[in-house]
Amino acid sequence: MVGRRLLQNTVFLVAVWCIVQTLQVDRSENQVETGNQVYVIRPKRATRKPGFFRTLFQVTMEQFRDTKDTYRKVNDMINDNFLPENVPVTTTPRVESNNATTTAAPYKITRSEFNKIIQRNVKGLARLFNIELREALKQSDKNYAEFRRNTSVEVSKFL
Repeated sequence: MVGRRLLQNTVFLVAVWCIVQTLQVDRSENQVETGNQVYVIRPKRATRKPGFFRTLFQVTMEQFRDTKDTYRKVNDMINDNFLPENVPVTTTPRVESNNATTTAAPYKITRSEFNKIIQRNVKGLARLFNIELREALKQSDKNYAEFRRNTSVEVSKFL
């Protein structure tokens, strides 16, 4: 019993001694001695992390800026590929040459020409859709008639 008590006290004293040593080491790092005076240097506070709402606002603003810049770049790229409407279009015959160093300027069209091309394509797609729809409806009528015939054959087996 006495030996057990002595062991507990020894372990307790060693633990307290370790804690005191670590506190003294930490305290000595923040002290500056000048002559017979000791100055304590206060540790600087760490910068605070931004909160939830500030982080959310920053992410939203970055997304908005990125979207705006991307939209502006795409818009500029598209506008650079069209000629202005009031510029007269001159057709010059191409001269075929064997000189490999000359490059032709990229062909540009006006917005009205582009709109005409798009309208023709949309009309063609609408016509194709209508043809496919009519054929699908005809096929569904045939499928429905075949279904009714198969159903009557199967039901007649049980009558």
